[in-house]
This record gives sequence, structure tokens and C-alpha cells, in this order.
Amino acid sequence: MGMKVPYGEVDLKKIRTEGYIYIDKTMYIEKLEQNSKIIYTRPHRFGKTMLTNMLYYYYSLNEKENFEKIFKGLYVYDNPTPYKNKYYVLKFNFSRMENGANLSLKEIRNQFNKKVSEHLDYFINTYQLKIKYDKQRTAAGMLSEVLNQFNNLKKENKIYILIDEYDYFTEGMLQKNAKEYLETLGNIGFIRAFYEIIKENFEIPNPPLDRFFATGVMPVTLDSLTSGFNIATQITNNPLFTAMCGLTAEEVKQAIQMAGFEGKKQEEIYKVMEANYDGYRFNKFDSTHLFNTTLVMYYLRDMVQLGRPPKKLVDGNLATTGSKIENIAELINREENYKILNELLMNGEIIANLIESFELDKRFTKDDFISILYYNGYITIKELDGMNLKFGIPNFVTEALYERKKFKNSQF
Repeated sequence: MGMKVPYGEVDLKKIRTEGYIYIDKTMYIEKLEQNSKIIYTRPHRFGKTMLTNMLYYYYSLNEKENFEKIFKGLYVYDNPTPYKNKYYVLKFNFSRMENGANLSLKEIRNQFNKKVSEHLDYFINTYQLKIKYDKQRTAAGMLSEVLNQFNNLKKENKIYILIDEYDYFTEGMLQKNAKEYLETLGNIGFIRAFYEIIKENFEIPNPPLDRFFATGVMPVTLDSLTSGFNIATQITNNPLFTAMCGLTAEEVKQAIQMAGFEGKKQEEIYKVMEANYDGYRFNKFDSTHLFNTTLVMYYLRDMVQLGRPPKKLVDGNLATTGSKIENIAELINREENYKILNELLMNGEIIANLIESFELDKRFTKDDFISILYYNGYITIKELDGMNLKFGIPNFVTEALYERKKFKNSQF
């Protein structure tokens, strides 16, 4: 009898205490601590929320008594850092915010304010802090009020801010005119003001904040939207963190084994996953290939529960008709983008530079377009080509999004 498959489950405490598969990523904690303010991006469904959840449980003061229960048997249990369970963790998760073409910027701002208020309430209640704030204020105003009051409490420990999907607004950008959308966001300033408060509370005397970690999909420069949020280190393309999200080949084989499959069956399952979920390369100096974490667990779930592969190799929650690719192609230089897309589809590969931080309000080139496809997981690095990179489509599942081929499945 194998372990349970954590498809759709991201609560580390539940996973570790109720017999779910967990692939150890805690060895990255000590590496992350080399920088106090970090931004890290990966495509959707590669395990970013699980990563921030793991950091929450490791650093939260309130989880100190649960450390052994959650982390025993993992790397960090035998190699703890000095910051273990030392923080009041203030976590924001913007991943489920609606941000499409049908919403006005006022509606998006109201959603943002509501979401920030919900997370501030959770923070205050979790740590039983004697803090009250005006919920009618903007997100920036509420955050500023809470941080000021926290400072007045004269706590020995400081705050660690975790943000899941800091670039949530890019979903709206991909459905509207990007220049107009970004300019309006900047003019309204609710994103700008929120991050300015965070920056200020790192730089004031006796700051309440000590650490900051944010995940997202695209490294959209916060500088242009947030008036100089230049305090965070981008580790997206750092080879030390290539496999921090996503699963390596060995980790996939480990997950299959933990699910209860061995021998020939294990090999058969792995081959199908390799063809359909592998092929993502996130560093030009590190050739490690990664699998989409959510799709691996989706496939394993049906194998464990039903004894057969899923009828469709892409979960309905993840499947796309290619409309998002089309939305990206519609950004700013429409005609040029479609020429580039045709080149990619005709040749199966394309050469470009990787843009490490977008400034879409200032420019949009071939490299920007290719890089957006890359960060969203629709193409990946294939190899170095001189000073440039050669990009291509990662696997059969992604090819289907371009309607080039049908899924390649096997009958067991």
C-alpha cells in the first residue's frame, strides 16, 4: 500500500501528518537565507504555493511545537538554521484573485484591498496580537497601520513577509492592452503604494520587517510599478535554485515508488510522464530537466485510485485551448509577435535572449515576447547557441496547446 497522492493539497502539516507523498525541498532553506529579500518565479502549477507553505511552517513562531512532527526525516530537521521558528510570518496569497478583461481597475483594486485585509486579519489572530486597524483604508494604508502598531508592541522577534503570486496583475495584462494597463496601474498606484510600504518598513530605524520572499510567474519589474522596489534579489535564473520548484527525474521516480509502484510498472508510468510532463529547463548553465509537479500528482492520483491513467493527460483545471498563448501574442506588437510564433511552430525552435526583468511600459521586443512564453511554461531552454539561447516546446502536452500534435499516451 503506497502513500496518498497530494493532488491539490498544499498544506504541509496535513501532508506530513496524514501519510501523503512529499518530495523534500527543505535543503533550499539554508540557501535562501543567504539573501534576506528574494523574488523567485516559475510557471503555474510548479509548486510555488507549496514552497511558500513550507517556509511558513519552518519560520513561524507558532509552529515551533510542530517542528518535529512536520520536518522529521527531512533535510532541514538534521540541518536546522538559526532562524528556525523565529518569525511572525505575514503571508499574502494573491493566486486566486480574479483579474481578467471583464474587471475594471477599480474592481481589481477593491479585490486587492479585501485580500490584503483578510491576510492581515489572519496574521493578527494567529499570533494574538493587540492590533486594530481601519479596514476602510487602502491596502497600503492597512498594511502601514498594522506594521506601525506591531512596532509599538516592542516584540523581540520580527516579521517575515511571504507573498505568493506577487505578479497576479499580469493575468489582466495578458487580456488587455499591456501598455495602457500598466500605465493605469501605475497611475492609480495601489500596487505601487503597497510595495512602497514594505520597502519603507525595511529601511526605517528598528524595522519591523526582517525577511521578504515572493513568488510569481513573470519577473515583471517592480521598479516601474512601485517607484523603486529595488531591495529584492532575483534568484529565478540562479542555478542554485533551478530545482527548488518542479520535480527532477529522480524525484518523479521517488514519487512513483512512494505511491506504491515498483519494477516494470514504475518504469511504464515514468516513461509516460517523461514524454508528457518533462522537458522544462530553467537555467542556461544547468541542463537539469524538470517535470510539472501538479501534472505528475494528477497522473499518480488516477493510477492509485482508479488503477489506470487519467483519460486526459492534462487536468481540466490546467488545460487551456491556447487562448493564453494568443493573448500573449496580442501584446503590443501583434503582427511581429505572430511572425515570431510562426517561426517557432515551423522550426520547432527559436533563438533569442532571455529577458530577466520586464519593463513592458518602456519596450517590447522579440526577446520580450519569447521570454514571456518561456516564463509561462509554453517554451523552454533547449541549449546554448553562442551568446544566445535556443528555445523550444518542452513536451507533448505543451505541443497540444499549440495544436501541433495530439497527446502521446500509452496503454498499460
